[in-house]
Amino acid sequence: MNAVSHITPHLSTIQAPSFLASKPIWLIWRFENSQGEAKPRKVPYYASGARRSGVQGRLEDRQQLVTFEAARAAAAKRGFSGVGHACLDGDFTVIDFDRCAPEGKLNPNIEAMASNTYAEYSPSGEGIHLYVIGNLRNSNDKSLATADQFGLELFSTKGFVTFTGNALEIVDMMGNTNMIDSPVPELQELITLRFGNPSEELTAADQPPLGVSREVILEALSVLDPDMGHADWLKVGMAIHHETRGEGLDLWDQWSAGGSKYPGDLTGRWDSFGRNPGKAVTIKSLIQLANSQGARISVNAISMEEFDALAPIDDYVEMSDDIGQLPTTTDAPKKEAPPSKFRFPVISWTDFAVQSSWRYIIKGVIPAAGLGVLFGESGSGKSFQMLDMAAAIALGIAWRGIRTTQGRVVYIVAEGAAGFRNRLIAYAIYHKIDPRTIPLDIIDSTPNLLLKEDALELCKSILASGPRPSLVVIDTFAQAMAGANENASEDMGKALAHCKGMHKALGSMIMLVHHSGKDASKGARGWSGLRAAADVELEVTRSAFGRALRSTKQKDGADFQEWGFDLNVVPVGIDPDGDQITSCVVVEASVPVQGSTRKVGKNEQVILNVMSEIGMAQTAGIEVKAVIAMAVAAMAAPEDGKRDTRAQHAKQALRKLYESDDAPYILEDDGTLTIL
Repeated sequence: MNAVSHITPHLSTIQAPSFLASKPIWLIWRFENSQGEAKPRKVPYYASGARRSGVQGRLEDRQQLVTFEAARAAAAKRGFSGVGHACLDGDFTVIDFDRCAPEGKLNPNIEAMASNTYAEYSPSGEGIHLYVIGNLRNSNDKSLATADQFGLELFSTKGFVTFTGNALEIVDMMGNTNMIDSPVPELQELITLRFGNPSEELTAADQPPLGVSREVILEALSVLDPDMGHADWLKVGMAIHHETRGEGLDLWDQWSAGGSKYPGDLTGRWDSFGRNPGKAVTIKSLIQLANSQGARISVNAISMEEFDALAPIDDYVEMSDDIGQLPTTTDAPKKEAPPSKFRFPVISWTDFAVQSSWRYIIKGVIPAAGLGVLFGESGSGKSFQMLDMAAAIALGIAWRGIRTTQGRVVYIVAEGAAGFRNRLIAYAIYHKIDPRTIPLDIIDSTPNLLLKEDALELCKSILASGPRPSLVVIDTFAQAMAGANENASEDMGKALAHCKGMHKALGSMIMLVHHSGKDASKGARGWSGLRAAADVELEVTRSAFGRALRSTKQKDGADFQEWGFDLNVVPVGIDPDGDQITSCVVVEASVPVQGSTRKVGKNEQVILNVMSEIGMAQTAGIEVKAVIAMAVAAMAAPEDGKRDTRAQHAKQALRKLYESDDAPYILEDDGTLTIL
């Protein structure tokens, strides 16, 4: 075989949706001629340069697959034609439309099917690869491709697909270059028309694993008796085999060895699993067995259908007062806009003209969009700043002289409910407002956004308690996804998908209050895809020179606006011992000017470092003794024979910080610390 040259896009510039890019499924490929064939084949290779061979999806194959970035670099370095990916686990499907864009003229039906998700041109430029969430099966209908009918092929749990990064024009226009969504009804209808209804009896190869961890499998096994009936014992093995793609024999073997019926070597039985046709035995079977014995294990999958049932009926927007009144005739009958029943509704010229092309909650700061992130370091004042903006929206008053659109606000206090209560009282006292007149509602129970049922329950509770809110604040994001790995695209992607579902159900802007990373210059903590998913990103900073709020991303506005602010202490009550209880409110200040001469002492800096580390997981109820202990451990030990004064110095430094005029912490009446 001889490699042939082929013109491709510059590999160093192509991009892939983050959902795909972070997955270790990527390969490189090149065109190669094969004897007796007129057209060269697209032959996949591993990033190492070795040709892909053997059983696809087995451990030895998966170990050689890489991320998109690594594959792109390898293809460029080795002079290959491009990159592509394996389809293995059924968490997404690629729909390959063949000969549907002859001479660059894309079939309009396919363009409509690609209106909500990522799709791109194939290497030839005459085919389309369209990506959707979920397993739509593996099927081939290319034999039907004619001058009048395009071919169709589905890849979900097997096969290799090239990737060009050459997105369709509709994808760029709709802003979906980083979006992989569920298939639209038209696409589902086409697949049913071509292939018929999918069988409910999916084989093990077609039914994808659910991504259950080994720890959860072990938890399920821990309540089951290995001497159970033979049929159920085999079912346990089949479920583990399916979920681990044949790599979990040790789990089944070790559990089975604990029973009196242990038959010894299980390799033969294990290797037979998954080869027979019929309905697959999945991990759900194991979970059901475990739960029947008293376990409480939940398997969650991301699904938008249940959010759709809660979605707003009317998609029309009231006219913004930024738009001038159009001339009207006095005898023209007033016609209400009908509910948005179709994906492509027909709108009259008048209705279309008076709709605002750009909606906002705080003009130029918080748009009426889907997802926002406000982040900052511990002690920066991010929660105070978020409350200040939320209250302005609820009251319909200007924020920093900027117009707001009044609307209901729901604030989810995921940590520090007592401290937040004092902040609300402080705001009302400082601004001389009766708190009963503020349409700002509180949820002080902490949801877990990794769980679909929690996100759904939030939506149902909010809808049952009043009108649809303009803004829903989740403070903090980290506390509302317990157990998540913030650096993992799988966990963060699941939580963000559920936030997207909440936006779809409520029609509200979902605002996440989040922490900075250890290196504040690199933005919000955790997975980099968070910024890409957000319509707006706001950063709160605090230095020796003051505090500021910066707009670091506006999808439809101006970035890098900045507003200075301070925190003023407000007395809010007296505790049972007669001591004053205080909180803070945001007050306008100049944007901090760098170059101040204010200095922080060596011991104060140790305390700041310790509190920053603690603040990654907790911002309220921080034990003073824990802070002192960590500070002592971080200080240099005294020389032999000298008295150890580290604890004394640490206490003095901490007191100096929380008693200063620009204190980053509050000492609560119960003796704990709260980071401002």
